[in-house]
Amino acid sequence: MEAVELSFQVSIDPHLPPVVEGAVSFETGASRAQVSDPKLFAYEHHGEGFGPNDPGALTRFFEDLILGTPFPLVFATHRVGGLDTILATALFLHRDLATHPGMPGLVAAADLVHRRGHPFLGHVEPDLARFFQGLEGYFTGSFSKKELGEKLTLAVQWVREYVLEGRLPDIGPRPQPIRVLDVGTNGFVLAATDRPSIEAWVDLYRQGFLRGVLVGPDEGDFRQVVASHKSERVTFDLGKALLHLNELEVLSGGDAEWSLDGLYLFGPPIGTTILVGHLLEVLLRV
Repeated sequence: MEAVELSFQVSIDPHLPPVVEGAVSFETGASRAQVSDPKLFAYEHHGEGFGPNDPGALTRFFEDLILGTPFPLVFATHRVGGLDTILATALFLHRDLATHPGMPGLVAAADLVHRRGHPFLGHVEPDLARFFQGLEGYFTGSFSKKELGEKLTLAVQWVREYVLEGRLPDIGPRPQPIRVLDVGTNGFVLAATDRPSIEAWVDLYRQGFLRGVLVGPDEGDFRQVVASHKSERVTFDLGKALLHLNELEVLSGGDAEWSLDGLYLFGPPIGTTILVGHLLEVLLRV
């Protein structure tokens, strides 16, 4: 019997409908009911009806692939950038990856980080975590259709080289030295680094800490600060801390520019004037 060569295609369009006829619809806004219909080939875990405990779109797609599901020849998605979309694209285009023994672990790691957030890079091998961060940063910005296609082709090649050969490209932020200054109860840590950031917190979560504050060096009267907690299950009311620290900032001669972004509380962009001891007094009580 003569072999038939299949031609797989990827369609990236933010205006695609929730379910694309004749295609695998990956994170295109499908409803729970549409995702539950195996004839629609729809994979989604964002939006109304979905929660953080739902299985990820990548995990479901991978399992359906290795179960032998007869997929359409087109993979459709609204955008590229999330780890799950990049890995799903690689699996769709290169079916030999699905049977590699390293693929289940890679899928699980990428899906964990994608669904649970940046702190869970701390549960991924450091070089791979750096690769994950680099992959997402690689797609930050605006690109022409041609540029996006070229970047996706290269990202898929990187994934393939890692799975088959264990090679990783030199992308992603390099880890900063972290100094643990003190530890408290319930996973609290006071640590220092040259440039406090979300990325710097990954190493603290890798060490097993659950919450705390990361401070930078004194720069005149100012110091960069990032406080965080690993998840909403970790008791640490950063919203309450935000109010108290903005009040204290003004009393210390600074500007009330503390800001909260999800699991991270950032000091004023120019740095905080609040002494570290006073920061701890607030954070240990919220």
